[in-house]
Amino acid sequence: MVFPDSLNFLTWAARTGAVLAIMSSLPVLAQQSQVPQATEPTINSTGSMWSTQSVPGSKTQEQQPDEAPQFLVLTPYQIELLQKIDLYLNGLVNIQGKFTQTDHRNEETRGHFYVKRPGRLRFDYRAPSKLRVVSDGDYLSIEDHDLKTVDKYPLDATPIRLLLGEDVNLARDAEILDMRQDKTAVVIVLKDRSENTSGELQLYFKLPELLLYEWVITDAQGLETRIQLADLVAGEEKSDKFFQASAIELENIGNN
Repeated sequence: MVFPDSLNFLTWAARTGAVLAIMSSLPVLAQQSQVPQATEPTINSTGSMWSTQSVPGSKTQEQQPDEAPQFLVLTPYQIELLQKIDLYLNGLVNIQGKFTQTDHRNEETRGHFYVKRPGRLRFDYRAPSKLRVVSDGDYLSIEDHDLKTVDKYPLDATPIRLLLGEDVNLARDAEILDMRQDKTAVVIVLKDRSENTSGELQLYFKLPELLLYEWVITDAQGLETRIQLADLVAGEEKSDKFFQASAIELENIGNN
């Protein structure tokens, strides 16, 4: 989905340097031109051989932005594992934890996040940042409490919808571009089937007990934003009001 007035969002992103990963596949960020080089698999913090920068076989390594993605034909074992991942994600109803966000400039921001499925999410950025990202189930709001602004986007126009739906079904709602694993982790590279979103989503899970610990958004130009999760726990159910956008002076619904 192309929003008619995207200049404000692009300016905000450049100024803060902390674009939330779930928004980085919106077409406004496709105006950037630098494409990072893919890296070889390395040992990451989980002990897995899969790099968290880019996955072998993903678009940033093998394809140019204009090329059609090559979808993966899943083996029976991969289909079964994908079903287990769907079951795991559907079980994440009320959760919270800490996050570290790293953008394509290697700039880090940290904070706490909260999820209430279906549809509700909140990211509170740690000071000195005055950012908050919150989804009420219909709109995802990016709040800047320093500039007194909030921009809202339909949740269905963001790739995070794949994880926040009432019924998570990755094979139904996304094209599987790649699926790799070793004894300690599995990574899935997805492309949303919806025409409203672009780019790719990489999901990283620990094994043998499934645990989502990271996701990476790659936009249409190959620029990556990474979210690493920590201290993931089942939290107390938050009220719907907790996930409502703040009453900030300037509010741009749908970027109008």
